Amino acid sequence: MNLTQKFFPFRYLVFLLSLMLLIGCNPQVPEPTSSIQPSATLDSISPETQTPTIEAPTPTIIPSQSRVILVAPPESGLDQIEELTATLSELAEAEDMEFEVRSSFSPQDLSPNLRLLVGVPPDPGLADLALAAPGTQFLGIAIPELQPAPNLTVIDTQEIDPGRIGFLAGYLAAVVTPEWRVGVISSNDTTAGVAQRQGFINGAIFFCGLCRQTYPPFESYPMYVEAPSASNPQEWLAVGDILIDKAVKTVYIPPGVGDESLLEHFAEAGINLIGTAPPPLGIEEQWIATITGDISSALRSAWPELIAGQSGISVQAPLILTHINPDLFSPGRQRLVGNLISELSNGYIDIGVE
Repeated sequence: MNLTQKFFPFRYLVFLLSLMLLIGCNPQVPEPTSSIQPSATLDSISPETQTPTIEAPTPTIIPSQSRVILVAPPESGLDQIEELTATLSELAEAEDMEFEVRSSFSPQDLSPNLRLLVGVPPDPGLADLALAAPGTQFLGIAIPELQPAPNLTVIDTQEIDPGRIGFLAGYLAAVVTPEWRVGVISSNDTTAGVAQRQGFINGAIFFCGLCRQTYPPFESYPMYVEAPSASNPQEWLAVGDILIDKAVKTVYIPPGVGDESLLEHFAEAGINLIGTAPPPLGIEEQWIATITGDISSALRSAWPELIAGQSGISVQAPLILTHINPDLFSPGRQRLVGNLISELSNGYIDIGVE
């Protein structure tokens, strides 16, 4: 073994130690890191981390409440205005609609939220208003000569069967009059007048049969007198005196017969009266009742179709008694006559008038 081979391990060891010292004296220093993060820019923020923008709320447009309007001028003269107003108010409230009563109405008053316009005499021009507002429903009550249209319904109180009215008047007169001393004054040259007279006779007989008296004067009751429809007031008074002379105690006055002077003449003679219009002032004590069409019942019947937008029909008002004098027409007799009205409406009675 030579000298080089002898000292090789030692030299190798020295080399390794020198290399290790060199490495230890030059460590690799890592780049410094900062705990402070750079400020984020608007573009670097994701949509999920952005603060939402608060926008002003869009105003909600609430549609106006639907309305029902009754046009009732002070001069209307319809004797069921109060009851009609109450019925309309009730029906409108049930449908969550506003209800209003006006004395007049013009095309400028039409509005999109007007659901139903009801008119009574005098006619506020319902036919023209219906043409101007095809999306609105219209209802005419007791307006003469008004005809239905696609959005116009009519409640008719003018063309109630005159025979039925007369029949009811005769029955009522016989119910409330002792000895059935009843009579009717009518026109003899009109179909309605003849039907009223025959209906009255049949209605009285329907209740009292032979209608015989138990004490004088003995007359043939029920009784009737008549005159031409064009008779003047004095002629009607002269015809009326025949009934007074025959001891008639209750008289039915149909439409178109005489005037207020005839009614006052009968009242002064102590005759009780039945008519188809409200009693004139001063004769209420002699007034038994008024026979007319039941507007409220007809309205309730037509209401579902009106609200559903189904119009253009004519509704016949059923019979009803108003202006009842309880001193002459007791509650018990009212129930009796009420049963007859129901049977007439249901067609259970043949009134014997063609």
